[in-house]
Amino acid sequence: MESITDYMQQDHALIDGIAERAAAAAAAGDLAGMERDGTLFLQRLERHIEMEEHLLFPAFEERTGMTAAGPSVQMREEHVQMQGALQQMREAIEARDPAAYQRGSQALFEILVPHNLKEEQMMYPMLDDAVGADAEALLAEVKAMAA
Repeated sequence: MESITDYMQQDHALIDGIAERAAAAAAAGDLAGMERDGTLFLQRLERHIEMEEHLLFPAFEERTGMTAAGPSVQMREEHVQMQGALQQMREAIEARDPAAYQRGSQALFEILVPHNLKEEQMMYPMLDDAVGADAEALLAEVKAMAA
């Protein structure tokens, strides 16, 4: 059976690949590529965050009782920290400004890279352990949200 950790790590890798294409397009001055891949990246990352905040983190907190502090609280705080860079990237796409997109992307990845490592090494494995036999049903909900 596929674990939540496996699925979410694969989603990170997919999103990272889109981000790399968008950054390469911005660096090359390819406005159409930056717009296409940058927009897709932002959509996919926002959906990923929604899956975590609306399904995965609440399931973890319900089963562990860790609602005031703990890994899911820290991950949510980091999601909030990302919002400024995400907005900068959105605005750069709208303005067709590759340099601004690159600055926003760099700011985002300073937060996102260590964030993803913490999720993959700590949050998701703890989540898999906490939900136990309910993991398959929870993963089905996540996949339905991703569709």
